[in-house]
Amino acid sequence: MGFTADTLALTMLFRPYGPIYIFGRQLPLTPGLFPRGQARFARKVATTLTDKLLTPDEVQLIARRLLSPQQLEQGLRWILLYTLGELNNPQQRTRLAQALGAILQKLFEQSLPSWTTELSKASFMQQGVIKLFDQVVLPFQLSKTQSTAIAGWINERIFTPEILRQALLNGLSDSTIEELDRQAKDRSQGGYWLLANVVGIKGPLTRLKEFCRDQPEQARLILQDLVNNLGLKNRLADLLMNLKLSNLPPATLESTRTQVVETLQQALTALIPEISQRLGEQIQWAEQAEKLLDQAVSTEAVLQWIDPLAQEGSRVLDQYLSRELEQLIAKFLPALGLEEIVIDKVSQTSPAELEAAIQGVVRQELRTLPYVGMVMGALVGILEIFLFMFLARFG
Repeated sequence: MGFTADTLALTMLFRPYGPIYIFGRQLPLTPGLFPRGQARFARKVATTLTDKLLTPDEVQLIARRLLSPQQLEQGLRWILLYTLGELNNPQQRTRLAQALGAILQKLFEQSLPSWTTELSKASFMQQGVIKLFDQVVLPFQLSKTQSTAIAGWINERIFTPEILRQALLNGLSDSTIEELDRQAKDRSQGGYWLLANVVGIKGPLTRLKEFCRDQPEQARLILQDLVNNLGLKNRLADLLMNLKLSNLPPATLESTRTQVVETLQQALTALIPEISQRLGEQIQWAEQAEKLLDQAVSTEAVLQWIDPLAQEGSRVLDQYLSRELEQLIAKFLPALGLEEIVIDKVSQTSPAELEAAIQGVVRQELRTLPYVGMVMGALVGILEIFLFMFLARFG
């Protein structure tokens, strides 16, 4: 009796799988308990799983067991060895080289200007520029050979007769001559005052201008003779050879140092982005990356770095997970949508499949349950008979 009741109860949980109608009316207890409330059962299972079993604390414990330092080290070692193995494939190496080259180029073009900007603002950078100025620029002095060469170039390219003639023509304008004549009258003293106020310099300057304009060939010859007689080349060479910043007055020297430092910092900030961009365009990043990968594959010394890289990487990851694992799991669990996944899976499972699974568990693990029910039913039946006979005899 108990055996039959238990077996019938297990069967009625799932059967019939659908409703049964007689004369247009649905029979009670059809479909079975599970098919009738499958959606409610799925939601209850999902809620129990997410609220009671897979709580953030439980998931964190599981993650810490799976992501132990030893496991992380083994995983990183496998990834590194697998990557080296993949690099033996020429096609894989070419694709990786192109991707690596693009990353290096972007990193170079975007990071170098910002690094340079921050470097130019650093105090040690300013101190380095000042030290460079004091040790290199300040004591710098041209040698006699250098001074003579520069003076010769200036004499041949700048102080030519034609340039001097044009300078006189442009400089001796009417307004300039008037101003020079006025200043000569106001500032001259003694005999020069009499000469300036009686004769004046306006007339000579005007005639000099007209001479340079009307007789260019003669003017160039005279100016060339003037430059030669003055020994302008030798005077420039002596001036350049004796030119030293250290001879400047202290206030002027300090101002010059400050201006040079600021100019170099501004130039560094302004020019480095453009230089880095042009340099980045000239470098064949993919080709360089492929050469680097070829060396990594062909060099046995790279294998010696696998274990240290895996150990150090696992240590860094373990420190990061120790700080951020709880927050990562709090963001990770909702993103998984476990509850919806369980609901969908349970809802999509047919009653027949679930019945077969549960019957299998009952047969394998709870096979004694029907027999226990049968024995208990028999005992209860015998007890009822004795009670009935006792009451009938003394009643």
